[in-house]
Amino acid sequence: MSMPSQGPAVPRRRLGAELRRLREDVGLTLEQAAVALECSTSKISRLETGKGLPKQRDVRDLARLYGKQAEAELERLLRWAREGAKAGWWQEYTKLLDAEPFMLDGVDRLVALESDASRIKAFAQPCIFGLLQTQAYARSVLANALPQHSVDEIDSLVQLRTRRQEILTEAERPLSLHAVLDEAALRREVGSREIMVEQFQQLLRWGRMPNITLQLLPFSAGFVRASAGPFMVIEFEESVDQDVVYVESQAGNLYLEGDFGVETYVRIFDDVSRRALGPVETEMWLRDRC
Repeated sequence: MSMPSQGPAVPRRRLGAELRRLREDVGLTLEQAAVALECSTSKISRLETGKGLPKQRDVRDLARLYGKQAEAELERLLRWAREGAKAGWWQEYTKLLDAEPFMLDGVDRLVALESDASRIKAFAQPCIFGLLQTQAYARSVLANALPQHSVDEIDSLVQLRTRRQEILTEAERPLSLHAVLDEAALRREVGSREIMVEQFQQLLRWGRMPNITLQLLPFSAGFVRASAGPFMVIEFEESVDQDVVYVESQAGNLYLEGDFGVETYVRIFDDVSRRALGPVETEMWLRDRC
């Protein structure tokens, strides 16, 4: 089953950014726009951040409120709203994790952003980066992380993880991935020794692909700024689509946009990459453990 080339994340983000610009151009606050439309400020905010499900009626009402410039752009705004309202292929799976699958939050938002990205820089701990996991490794991780889910539900989430990997092997536009894996993630036995050997062999195969760069951050590198936890810098080909940082934690996942947050994590990733083993040394490390 093939994936569509683009999900709803990009059109929603473009629509949201333009709606915010139009609102600010006419000098309206979120609260004033919400009062005029007789809705909550959170609804306007979710539209502007690309999280909410865009409805054409809401877009028409906002364009009317924002005046002539917005009305002149109405056709483009409505096109983004239509594209942003389409369900992503992943939503049959993420409904197991997200209460509102059409709201681009949590895992749903992450997969939507991955599907539209051109490049991802990832630092992985305490386990191997999700897009690189074998089915057996992923099943063991998910079964332990989500003990309240049934075997069938875990199987569905493993399928989701496997389908997410298709962005790495697309013939026309494969995702460019640069992943730095913490040595602890590779030494920690997940499932069994056999599962780990299979996982190392798969990492070797991933590392031979021209669009994937793998590095190991050894214990000897000492403390690094990334030691606080795993993160991803998600980059987009079009300059109009702002890059996003995804930070994962037990307390809740965080999405950062804006130059300061993104540039901070780009610098952290660059520092980690400089201190990690090179791709050839990483391959040798993996071969020694197969």
